Amino acid sequence: MRTILPVLAMLALLAGCTGPNANFGPELKAQAENFFRGVYGCGPTAVDELAADDVVLSYPIFAELYNTSAFRGREAVRGFAERFCSRWKDAQFTFHESLADEDNVVLVWSFRARFAGGESVGGPVPGEEQAWGGISLFRFDSSGKIVAEIGEESAPGPIARVAAGRSPR
Repeated sequence: MRTILPVLAMLALLAGCTGPNANFGPELKAQAENFFRGVYGCGPTAVDELAADDVVLSYPIFAELYNTSAFRGREAVRGFAERFCSRWKDAQFTFHESLADEDNVVLVWSFRARFAGGESVGGPVPGEEQAWGGISLFRFDSSGKIVAEIGEESAPGPIARVAAGRSPR
């Protein structure tokens, strides 16, 4: 139940939002997907192209791995993307759902990659494939730049949990 509360809060937030980007849903969805691919798929220049100067990137795992709840500012987010890329290779993304409302986009995603190496106490070994998924809220400013990516991740991800619980037909 603890995991579902932030998701419900994000969806409630979306339901009440209004803003100047209301007619750009498909464009904002594409920008959110491109930003996600850039940050987690070795394309940190996407941060420069799509993020506002004061962008915030936050996931619960950051506290455990980096001793911070969020990366703040374009430089910090780009640095995170570069470090992430040095640890993971052959990244594969699946965007299962994307919802846009006003200045917000929610992506339901799955991620799969091979561990490239680095510090991993009790974690994966180099070459080992890992997979996880999550739900992420992207907030945009009035100029169409991403000001926040706020997410929840888990292994297995939300779609994999639901698929695993299906009964045989």
